[in-house]
Amino acid sequence: MEIIQVKTLIDITYTNVKRANQGTQQEYDQHKNWVTLSQCVEMRSIFTYIDPPVCEIVDVKGMGFGAEIKGKHKVWTWNFYPDRELAFAIDDNPVGLLVEVMHEVPIIKNLTETINIDRAVFDCFNSATKNTIIKLVSGS
Repeated sequence: MEIIQVKTLIDITYTNVKRANQGTQQEYDQHKNWVTLSQCVEMRSIFTYIDPPVCEIVDVKGMGFGAEIKGKHKVWTWNFYPDRELAFAIDDNPVGLLVEVMHEVPIIKNLTETINIDRAVFDCFNSATKNTIIKLVSGS
């Protein structure tokens, strides 16, 4: 079984606040970012996960984020299981299609992130500003 991991500097906190009147505006916007991420995944696979995204403050050096991003930052990590192996594979990259689908998808910024986000998108490619890393951590 494949396990795919998403690490992002975008606030994707799972709040389960699905309507603006259920919680604060921030909780509602955090949940909208989570929904955006999950919908990107669902474009190619039904997924299962055990835990919602976890947020930790870590030194991002050597993690693969953009060169402009340095020091300690909040990093959200989410692991999920696609419904079939190689659902996101392209060429020799087992997650390449998901990276392509998510790149430049709009997000809501200025929530609890610790980075300065110029463009409010999941950035999966830019060597200077990459804010989202997707990788296969187990399986094919």
